Amino acid sequence: MNKMADRNAETEKIINLWVEGGSDFAYYEKADSADWVNGFWNEDSLFARNFSQLNTEFTLEIACGAGRHSERFIDNTKHIWLLDTSEAGLALAEKRLSPRSNFTTVHHPSGYGIPDIIQPESLTAVFSYDAMVHFEYDCVIAYVNDSYKALKPGGMALFHHSNYDKNPGGTIDQNPSWRNFMSQSFFKHIAKRAGFNVIGSYVFPWVNTEITDCLTLLKK
Repeated sequence: MNKMADRNAETEKIINLWVEGGSDFAYYEKADSADWVNGFWNEDSLFARNFSQLNTEFTLEIACGAGRHSERFIDNTKHIWLLDTSEAGLALAEKRLSPRSNFTTVHHPSGYGIPDIIQPESLTAVFSYDAMVHFEYDCVIAYVNDSYKALKPGGMALFHHSNYDKNPGGTIDQNPSWRNFMSQSFFKHIAKRAGFNVIGSYVFPWVNTEITDCLTLLKK
């Protein structure tokens, strides 16, 4: 959907972290720990309460990594598309979700927007957890715009994104928990410009007490 072929140096650096043998590929193992994943899926968590509002019949997960999140509901959906820039991460997701047949992995090396394999108005839900917090702002804009196009009318999107705006022009390795430049208000602006209604948006701390993260629920 998004035709941008080039990516800036910071996006290139972020993507290269997640290739097999990259400097932070081992993150997948840490992020797969039960304590880490359960923080998203415990029924009383902010994430689970908002996710329960999605119709997951036809779902896209943006930046799926090794598939740890889609695994949690794959048996209650007709089809899931798992999108990532990392071929190695997608290989782990395929291994994890096998032998199920109701998923498709999509390698998307540019990291900008949703590729054309996802048809317009074909999805009931889009979500991204624990990944968009690292994205460059232009990547965030591309994914939000393309999510609106990909969703059926009434479809919803749930995005876990950065709320850290204290270092404009800086890089993620300079920021707390590798959060990229973004804010709750800027994200809402992006979403409304794309055509979404903002159903809810919630800021919270991640590792320390600084309010670096935000979860935003959108509806087409």
